[in-house]
Amino acid sequence: MDIIGQIALKIDVYLLIVARVGGIFAVGPVLSNKAIPRQVKVFLTLMLSIVMFTGLQLKTPVIPTKLGAFTLYLASEMIIGLIIGFVAQFTFAAIQFAGQTIDMQIGFGVVNVIDPVYGTQAPLVGSFQNLIALLLFLATNSHHFMIAALYQSYEKIPVFGLTGGKAASQMMIDMFGAMLVTGLKLAIPVVGALFVAEVALGLVARTMPQMQVFFVGIPAKIFLGIVLLLIIMPVYTVTVQYLFEGNYQDTLRILRMLG
Repeated sequence: MDIIGQIALKIDVYLLIVARVGGIFAVGPVLSNKAIPRQVKVFLTLMLSIVMFTGLQLKTPVIPTKLGAFTLYLASEMIIGLIIGFVAQFTFAAIQFAGQTIDMQIGFGVVNVIDPVYGTQAPLVGSFQNLIALLLFLATNSHHFMIAALYQSYEKIPVFGLTGGKAASQMMIDMFGAMLVTGLKLAIPVVGALFVAEVALGLVARTMPQMQVFFVGIPAKIFLGIVLLLIIMPVYTVTVQYLFEGNYQDTLRILRMLG
């Protein structure tokens, strides 16, 4: 029997898979990009759902025929996909936070640009680092982690198997705190060096009052910040790859708790 015939026979199972896959396309990195037309997102969701449908061969329990109960199960499946995509965004949120911290120190705190990924205003350095992270996310095939997590989610949380738990909620809270700490760690090399430069400028202003340190300090901090960003870029790329791998493991742990 062809794939279309199999889907027609188990259309309710296919719709449940579409709901879980659609959750990732709603909030996941790259896939939720506003630059991607909605028609393309819908097409990719349906195609990936077909791949999942044929590859998983799910053994589902009795699916309710009433529309209200079935809609409730659809919502629970979408929640699982939303969780996978939302957890994957934590790494990018840490990078954005690091860039915003650097912007405040370098003097770009009042400069915002339109982020092409999310369509909102974002700090200059934060937007730059976020775009670099997205390129690394695709170049290193880290987006496969998200698809692998989706596939393995059916082992951790079978259809109709979503259960709430304090452990999963607590882990999400801990991950949010870890995201802030990670953002600070990414920003420390540049922020620390700029702080030392700020102290040095203060000492110069103290010893040489006639010197216009304010007008000299602003371009000097910008130049120093850009040079430091270029110097740490190789370390930054390697660190981001490790963050993607760690994020994948965190996603699997949360799915295990929810199942």
